[in-house]
Order: sequence, then C-alpha cells, then structure tokens
Amino acid sequence: MLNRKSFVLCTVLSSLLFGCGEPAEPTQESVVDTPQSAEILLPGKADNYYSNVAAEFELSGKLFVAVDDMDMRDEAIKARLTAVGLYLTAYLTDKFEGIDINNDGEIGDDEVFFRNVDYGGFKAMVRNGSLEEEAITEVDGGVMVDFTIDVAGPTHLPGLLLQDGGIKGDNDTILFELLMPKDATSDPEDVARRQIRNFDPSTYSGELEKVTLSVAALPEISDAYPHYAAFMEDGVYDITMFFGHDYNDPRSDLKECEETFDHLVRRGFEAPAASYDELDSESGPFTKKILFDGREVILEVRLFHGDMFVGDRATHKQTAIDELIKRDVFFYNGHAGPYFGLYLDANSEADVSYLEIAELDLPAKQQLFVAQGCQTYSQYADMLYANPNKSEDNLDAITTINYSYGLGTLELFDDLTKLSYGDDTFLPTTFYDIVARLNRHFWNQRKEVFYGVMGIDGNSQLHPYANQEMVGQSCSTNSDCGSVQGNLCVNTAQGQTCAMRTLAGSACPEGTQEGQVEFSDGSGLLYCF
Repeated sequence: MLNRKSFVLCTVLSSLLFGCGEPAEPTQESVVDTPQSAEILLPGKADNYYSNVAAEFELSGKLFVAVDDMDMRDEAIKARLTAVGLYLTAYLTDKFEGIDINNDGEIGDDEVFFRNVDYGGFKAMVRNGSLEEEAITEVDGGVMVDFTIDVAGPTHLPGLLLQDGGIKGDNDTILFELLMPKDATSDPEDVARRQIRNFDPSTYSGELEKVTLSVAALPEISDAYPHYAAFMEDGVYDITMFFGHDYNDPRSDLKECEETFDHLVRRGFEAPAASYDELDSESGPFTKKILFDGREVILEVRLFHGDMFVGDRATHKQTAIDELIKRDVFFYNGHAGPYFGLYLDANSEADVSYLEIAELDLPAKQQLFVAQGCQTYSQYADMLYANPNKSEDNLDAITTINYSYGLGTLELFDDLTKLSYGDDTFLPTTFYDIVARLNRHFWNQRKEVFYGVMGIDGNSQLHPYANQEMVGQSCSTNSDCGSVQGNLCVNTAQGQTCAMRTLAGSACPEGTQEGQVEFSDGSGLLYCF
C-alpha cells in the first residue's frame, strides 16, 4: 500500500478529484456499441481560445509515415498523428500518482493512475482535434507530413520547455524534442489512452524516435458575451445540469446535485419536487420568471444524476443525449479526459462516447457547453464541432486545461443567470467575468485548473441590451436612450447624445466612435457614440 497524505488532503478538500481520471476498463458485457460509421476526422482548428490565466500555442513539426499502399495513406497519417497527440499529452500534462478511491487513507496499487509522474509535466494540455496536415510529401517508403497541433497551458509554457532542454529557434519560437516509440501509431477510434499516458522514455525498452516541434504563441482572443439573446429568443432560457457518475466514496455527483437543488430553492426558483429525495428523471424543470431587455422569459433548470436511472441505463443515456440536443446550456459535471466522453454510470452502460457525439442529431441553434471535468480542453469542444451541425459559429464551450475539482459550478451557474434585485431583470455577464471568477476560486487558483472558453471569436462584443438605432440620437436623460444597462445619455462636443455599451471599440458600428464613460465611483465603461 502506498501512503499519499497529500492526496488524502486533496480528497477532503476537493471531493476526491471529482471530474477527472478514468474508470476501470468496462467488462465486455458492459461495453456500449458505437455507430460503425462514426469517425473522428482531423478537421483543423480555428485557433479560438480565451482565458484570463492561460494561453494557446501552436506546435509545428514533421513526421515520417510509412505507407505500403497509397490507397491507405490517409488512414496511416491519421494513426501516426493521433499517436503524436497522445504522446505529446503524456509529456506536457501533470501527472498524479493516484486517488484514494475507497477513502481508506491510503492509495493501493489498484488506485494508481500514473506511473510516470516525473516525466515532463508543465500543466498544459493538447487539443487533439486541432491536428492539421499542412503539407504531404512523398518520400522513399512513405510520406513526410508537415503538421500543426494546438496546446494550451500557462503563459510561460515556452520558458518551461526551455528549462527542460528546449532551444530558441527563429522568430521567437521554441524548439523541443518529443520522444515516442519508433513508428508509433494509434487508431483515433480506439485509442490506448491509459497505456500511452503512462509512457516514460526513460523506462521504455524499445527503440525511440524524436519528433522536433516548434512552439509559437497564437493570437489572443478578445472578451465577448455568451449568446444570451439567441438563448432567450423563444421565450425560454433552458439549462440542464447532468452529473456524471463519481466512482469515489463518498460520491460527489449525488452531493453536488443535492447542493444545486438547495441553491435553486434559495434563489427563488419554483421546484418541481417537494424535496431533493423526491426529485426524479421525470420531475421536470425548476422555473423562474425573469425579464430580458424588458420582456418576460421563463428560466428553466433541469437536474439529473445516475441514481435516477437505476435499472434503465438505456433511458439514462437517451436522456443525456436529448438534453444535450434540446437545451441552450448543457453542463456536464463528471469524470473526463482525452478521448473520453460522458461517463454516466459505474458500468459504462449509459456512457456517450466522443465518437457518438459526432453522429448525434444536434441542432444548428446557438448553444453553450460547460465541460466541468478534468482536461476537457483536450477534446470536449472538438467532439461537438466534429458534428456536421455544430461549429464555432453556434457553439461555445467552457473547458479546463488541468485536473478539475468540480468547484465553482454554482458560481458559474449564477453568472449565467445573474438577476437584479427587485424585478429579476437578467444581468448579462461577459465570458471574462465568468472564466475569471472560476479561476479566482481559492482551490482552482491554487491547483492551477485553468478554465477557458472556446469558440467565442465571433460572439458579440456589444451589450445584449444595446439599442444601435438610438446611437447618436439627442437625449436629456438615460431613459431617452433605452435600457440603462445597454445605453446611456452622454455629454459630447456635439451635445448630449445616446451611446451604447461595448467591450471593444472595434465592435462599434461604422460611422460611430468609441469613448470611455467615467462614473462617479471612479469606474469606467467603453461605449460607442
């Protein structure tokens, strides 16, 4: 038995790392079939990531791919590049030796997750779906592939790589060598994720190959608003919180779902059940009437956990799929990781795999996906973007780079549903405020979870209540311009005129200009006028 007091402390303070790690491999009887047509492609990236504490980097390299039959070239390239992404993940991510799953104060051999804890480790994560072929050149025995892949991590990641043997290249790039088994491949639809993530070149007995990678920072994305107006358009702003199964003891999924029930009641939602114990899968939503830009909207919140579906895992799985399809905002709170998916029950009978999500009948409407689990930057946005109906134009995703402790969920929910006192007017919160609050959480900050959001480069930077038609109109009071949240009457050289709130001057319409409005408390906001 291995005594790991640090992890025992982590267990007490952070609900046994709920949201990370992998369950034991399911038995053959419990394996859920995935559609034979499902296929994760290498779609290329949009370099669209935003965080207040982390940054995204593009890694570039060359890789030889042996090809005996050119008709099988593309499959051979995918298998080789998938392996690069996985071995790169093994190098860059932090590893922890294990979790005291049975809560007996010790970590046994069967509770060890990683046996390569001293290999690499830079609190960074690979975005597997960002792999992109830049050029393919035929050479003797196969092809040489120029490729890129995105990685997110601390802003000083290049410096950390330098300290670990990297060198400075041209144009402010950093070069380092990734070691992996010679000619390594991995089927993108059946990855040996546990085996590869335990790789350590210092203990590997076979022949190694070196892949030289260059690191360059990607452009920083600006703050923006979630698509609140689209969420409210049908008169219902609906949110589902789906708690995946926690294999630890005690189970955090049940504890957190009950805490959410109590929190909603305290916030004045009408509950669909008299108590948490009476809540079941068919109870329906918590409801609350709110005002969005002067009109009434119904705010609905649905809660689900695995014990609601004991004996009927088919319904469990279908309910998760239906909720993901229907709702404006879908929270997945649970264990996660690269090439994982939604882990919903102990025997994986209800799990929704990363392959299946690409085949779901997802809507083309605007949605927000909250992946509250470990290292969800790795794939959780991209497994949705692989679906033909989803793209960065209609889906935003909040993800984590490092291990998640399931903390900050209620704060995130409150930011997405913030209301004024008195009349329950909806108060739109920006992604910066949402992500920064998560990252400021004491334990998230201490453990460097690194929350960020993906897909927001096309989101509006104008306040959702901003009335563009009023900009430039004469006014004498704020009420002359519309909602005081979105518009103000300001003093200009031309007299008093209506202005509208923006997060960036570049979002101001043609023919208008930007300006900072100072308030009596010393604060200031950017407006177009």
